[in-house]
Amino acid sequence: MDLSTENGTATPTWKDDGILLMERAISGDELTRLQSWVSDLERQPGTTSGLLQYDENVGVGTVRRCRTENFVPYHEGLRTLFTEGLFPKVAAELLGEEGVLYKEKINYKHPQGAGFLPHQDAPAYPNVSNTIACMVAVDDSTPENGCLEIVRGAHHEQLPTDDTGCIDPEVAEGLVWEPLPVPAGSLLWFHCYVPHRSGTNTSETTRRAIYLTYNGASDGNLREEYYAAKLAELADNPERLSLIGHFTGVASPSHEGGAV
Repeated sequence: MDLSTENGTATPTWKDDGILLMERAISGDELTRLQSWVSDLERQPGTTSGLLQYDENVGVGTVRRCRTENFVPYHEGLRTLFTEGLFPKVAAELLGEEGVLYKEKINYKHPQGAGFLPHQDAPAYPNVSNTIACMVAVDDSTPENGCLEIVRGAHHEQLPTDDTGCIDPEVAEGLVWEPLPVPAGSLLWFHCYVPHRSGTNTSETTRRAIYLTYNGASDGNLREEYYAAKLAELADNPERLSLIGHFTGVASPSHEGGAV
């Protein structure tokens, strides 16, 4: 497969940088439909073990949704989009074997929504050895609204971590961080060892992004095991969004009603 021409413009930097950018891979009516699906999911009530919703306090008395997770089993359109066609095809090419959708989430950064500390994905996924992520830009992603920042060429090993599972602050300070603003509909693929972070949304509009994680089929289909372990861990750490403590805000599971 020629990734430089497949459904958008791609930058073939995977080998050197651990990233692959496919600008505007989703556009027109397809992008409008995707944005509508995400808006609908944001309003759905959360459950304790099915569709997972998390909220964040972004000001005095102001609570906003910050994440939806495990939505593919409950949304036929998104399940088809992310498990058939382009997405698994590219995932397989980058993994070097068939890819399996390990987990999926939508991050909502409302105005003043918190960002994420420098981290690598690998420490958050202890059950799999070969994973890649794909960020799907639902809206334009800019430095002002907290776009992803990455470090090129540092994807060959796990870096030292602190006690929360994030990159050790002294190590992070010595890395060269590059903001990666992208237009809505773009796909940014990155290796599980690519250091990345993002800042607070200082703009006046919301920035939404879907993050998909695919593991190599040789590791098996471990979705159920992952979510069982995560829910058990977060029961004792409800302010977290993940098995690592990279979220700079304070989150809380939402099991009643939609976003405020």
